[in-house]
Amino acid sequence: MKRSAKGAFAMPDAFPFHFLRPWWLIALLPAIAMLVQILRRDRAEAQWRGAIEPHLLKHLVVRPQGLGLVRPAHLVAAALVIGTIALAGPSWRRELPPFVEDKAPLMIALDVSASMGGTDVAPSRLERAKQKIRDLLGARAGARTGLVAYAGSAHLVMPLTDDRAVIEPFLMALAPGLMPVQGKKAVAALTLAAGALAPEPVAGTILLVADDVVGADAAAVQQAAGRNGVVILRVMQPGAAGQMDSSLRSQSVAVTVDDDDIHTLEGRIETHYQAAQAEQVGARWRDEGYWLVLPVALLGLFWFRRGSTVPWVLLVAFALAPAPPARAQEQAAPKFLDLWLTLDQQGRLAFDRGDNAAAAKLFTDPMWRGIAAYRAFDYLAAAEAFRKIDTVEGHFALGNAEAHNHAWEKAIKAYEEVLAAQPGHAAAKQNLAIVRAALEAAEAKRRKEEKGEQPPDMKADETKVDPKQKGGKRVEVQPQDVTTEGAAEAWMRAVQTSPADFLKLKFAIQAAKP
Repeated sequence: MKRSAKGAFAMPDAFPFHFLRPWWLIALLPAIAMLVQILRRDRAEAQWRGAIEPHLLKHLVVRPQGLGLVRPAHLVAAALVIGTIALAGPSWRRELPPFVEDKAPLMIALDVSASMGGTDVAPSRLERAKQKIRDLLGARAGARTGLVAYAGSAHLVMPLTDDRAVIEPFLMALAPGLMPVQGKKAVAALTLAAGALAPEPVAGTILLVADDVVGADAAAVQQAAGRNGVVILRVMQPGAAGQMDSSLRSQSVAVTVDDDDIHTLEGRIETHYQAAQAEQVGARWRDEGYWLVLPVALLGLFWFRRGSTVPWVLLVAFALAPAPPARAQEQAAPKFLDLWLTLDQQGRLAFDRGDNAAAAKLFTDPMWRGIAAYRAFDYLAAAEAFRKIDTVEGHFALGNAEAHNHAWEKAIKAYEEVLAAQPGHAAAKQNLAIVRAALEAAEAKRRKEEKGEQPPDMKADETKVDPKQKGGKRVEVQPQDVTTEGAAEAWMRAVQTSPADFLKLKFAIQAAKP
């Protein structure tokens, strides 16, 4: 099943800030009208206008200084305005559903042209680029990464893999002398990298590591990358002249002597990938109104100042606050917390500190209760909660829980309901194929058991070696054999040669192809 993404993330929407419940903003009108009326009533000029001549009144009025300017009415109005904005649900970032991948696929396109031998960046541009790629691989432990090398032609060095130990020998072997054609065809490298990312259900990111991008503008780069995001790591001395299009400079990150460039690249890669996931599987906007609870609470502290006449508002709020919903099957929450937090809020606190079992018992919201139970490995309780949610997200989560319960038919039904509503739901398609295969395997095993068949578990009676077969079997390698995914790793296991020799031969064969 898909792993859970952690936390929320910023979305690259044109205008990400908005209100989830904008109709609550109408409540600002009576709050403002009340404040205006109170201020008008409390003005000394208005109270004494009928008794004292205006030209004398302005000299007789004594106005408060400092904190005396802040009246209880101001505090009440400010609290009402901030509280109303919080109820309107300000939001500027999305929150992923709980069952999506949290590792971004990345294809690295490394410039191995002659100009990368420049020593303005020590020890050389190419060696510094390799060091930075190794640092990025280490920072993205467990994430899938692929590698493309290019100069006058582009070549796939390694398809997507989560094993950095497989990539590093080939990475360190790359040198300008291995490339069959000199030049700087960055667009060709981007096209090849985009092809390696094409089978992915969600768009990935292409990292172009080069000293310069010659003869390409932002439109050509994005067209070659397709749906994938593009980030450029510019390996060149700051201020050095280059031919990179000005529109591409905004997408580039300058190489640094520390890890600042790696952190920046990580953030851009993850942000783009999570944004792509949100478009693919759907993501809810995160309600950020709870941040405004703190300023309202701080305003409440001033209500107890001497001379203020509104401390009773707190008592009224507690008296009118609805009691938190209770569930008969749960143990009663602590009375003190019930005064301040709902059960869902208490469940979120337990969820955030990693106590998923306790959170599952506290949540009243079925989605969050199911998520907490799922993460506590209580898949039966999770499935029970998800059945109450008649949405695409609910059916998808139900399918995942039923799959973990080995209830294959129920999981298939849930995934089919997701695909009926959203035929392009890639995660549901993938999980449906996995569950169907598991069901077929379980049925095949059951049929064998019913027939009393046992799998053969016998050793060979005798092993003979053909003395005429010397030197092993001769295998002729075709050019297309070294262009398929996994070919590099397979060759390294079978061919006793250095990575540099292997890559040079592979690139030459690929360059010679029509």
